[in-house]
Amino acid sequence: MKLCFIADGRSIHTQRWAEYFGKRHEVHLITYDPMGRSLPGVTEHIVPSPFRSLWLGFWPREYRIRRLLSEIDPDLVHAQFITKYGFHLPRGGKWPTVVSAWGDDILILPPKSRLIRSFTRRVLGGVDLVYAVSEDLRRHILGDFGIPAAKVTYMPIGIDTDVFSPGEGRREAGSSIIVFSNRGFFPVYDTRTLLSGFALAFAENPGLSLVLKGDGPEEQEMKGLAASLGLGAAVRFRERSSYTDVPGDLRSSDIFVSTATSDGTPVSVLEALSTGLPCIATRVGGVPEWIRDGENGILIPPRDPAALARAILALATDAGLRERLGTSARETVRARGDWRRLMVRVEEDYNRLISRARENR
Repeated sequence: MKLCFIADGRSIHTQRWAEYFGKRHEVHLITYDPMGRSLPGVTEHIVPSPFRSLWLGFWPREYRIRRLLSEIDPDLVHAQFITKYGFHLPRGGKWPTVVSAWGDDILILPPKSRLIRSFTRRVLGGVDLVYAVSEDLRRHILGDFGIPAAKVTYMPIGIDTDVFSPGEGRREAGSSIIVFSNRGFFPVYDTRTLLSGFALAFAENPGLSLVLKGDGPEEQEMKGLAASLGLGAAVRFRERSSYTDVPGDLRSSDIFVSTATSDGTPVSVLEALSTGLPCIATRVGGVPEWIRDGENGILIPPRDPAALARAILALATDAGLRERLGTSARETVRARGDWRRLMVRVEEDYNRLISRARENR
């Protein structure tokens, strides 16, 4: 197969997808921004823009991408994330087309703009196959945009369960319980609730510590909030680092927390589950499809610091509960979210779409 992906080359999810198929097929990646690395079997095509505005830059990029697609002449085109990248998908049926919806591109961005909603509807209606990373997202695509059910498939972003495993390096039991989150400092991840809930728990259990890793526009504000809450050295802010560091980060922690107010299938949560960490996460989007409250994790309402504090304290004082939830969490991801099994399904879908297109020519 000759495959063409239109996606953000900086995303580790794009890179993993391209790398997997690059080992088996000829792969071309069209991206606004470079990957910053080379992948065997993958040819990168960067389409920069002199404009800071995405809208002003869209049309020159659209012209360039159309020319690239004609030159590449792929067997199939797959865009990852509808907004921006999916908007460039070709129409007219010359090549089979697939688009992956990740979450914000359905739940957050279209309601904010009629133009984005119109483009999104056009993409969803024109492609041959839509991948939704959660069943909740699939329901929104069907209900909010009126797309036929047969066209929309649930396909989570899988986890390499060999890499994300308890493995060696799991922390020894000690006096300090480390609560960890690497979701970054963006409004949707509601770090304010995370800090406020941790502060309530810390007031009752000074043996707790919190590690927040990542970047984002609210980082300085959250550092100020931590100081105003009197958390001092109990909270450590760490810069975003290489993706290869993530398994070690998780193994060095005792509890993982996500306080997002909206989510598809959060990969960071699945990675923590696969590593055998007990997870506390908000009951939003596709999260309840993976975490069953009290069985393999703890679900809390969004924007509820008191509920978060209760969950942290319950896990911090019960090593047996942490072990039981963590073990069950890993089993869940191995059964339903293993990367290699999911990619086999994707390859089958690609072959089916390509074969059907050739038959119809």
